[in-house]
Amino acid sequence: MNEIIKDSKNTLDKALEHIETYIQVKNEFLENDFVQLLGDSSKMVGFLRSASELVLRKKFESFLKGFCLDEQPNEDQLERLIKYIDDETKAEFIADTFSKILLSKSSRACVIMGSILNNIVENSEDLTHAHLISINALMNFYDMDIENYKLLLFLFEKQNNTSFFDITKAIKEKNFDRTSVIITLEKSVSNQLIFREMKVELDVDSDADIADAETKEYFSLTTSGELLGNFLIRCF
Repeated sequence: MNEIIKDSKNTLDKALEHIETYIQVKNEFLENDFVQLLGDSSKMVGFLRSASELVLRKKFESFLKGFCLDEQPNEDQLERLIKYIDDETKAEFIADTFSKILLSKSSRACVIMGSILNNIVENSEDLTHAHLISINALMNFYDMDIENYKLLLFLFEKQNNTSFFDITKAIKEKNFDRTSVIITLEKSVSNQLIFREMKVELDVDSDADIADAETKEYFSLTTSGELLGNFLIRCF
């Protein structure tokens, strides 16, 4: 894989140069004398930089795995990525996706991001909210979130409008960590992958002519949640 990274560097440099024709980036921070002095003089900074490089390389390898569909990366695939970038919006999207890969919290999430990006480039698709939301959500997913999301997908496949009671019941039956799955559920709601709806259900006592109201939570996948789920299943 190290050879793959090395062989791909020239083409990736070309891609970055292509992106720069649409996006002007200022480097004042990196050129700051204090930042350079700190980087040269501090052993701790040097250690952190080396550790970061290892993590970033792992994330990039994971991205390539998804982008190249488990095949060996080649010039043609990366050249298609460059050709896809033909306006400022696409340039910003590709650059932002790369930044999200580097900031992601899960190598498995990087694989899924790569697969989504591959599909967009190969089919020359216009960007949609679903693409943007899915990639943004993946940046905040841990490995355990991906496993928990699989469980949620299984439930929504059976019934898209799923109650909170059914979710907690499935968590217990599948022997998942309840707290962990609820965290993933809430994260999915806040990242617009899952829609939460509150319903008021009435229980009418015909004899006493009294109705008891109970508010229940129901959840369903958004278009973005479905798209992310399709690529998650495709990759894992």
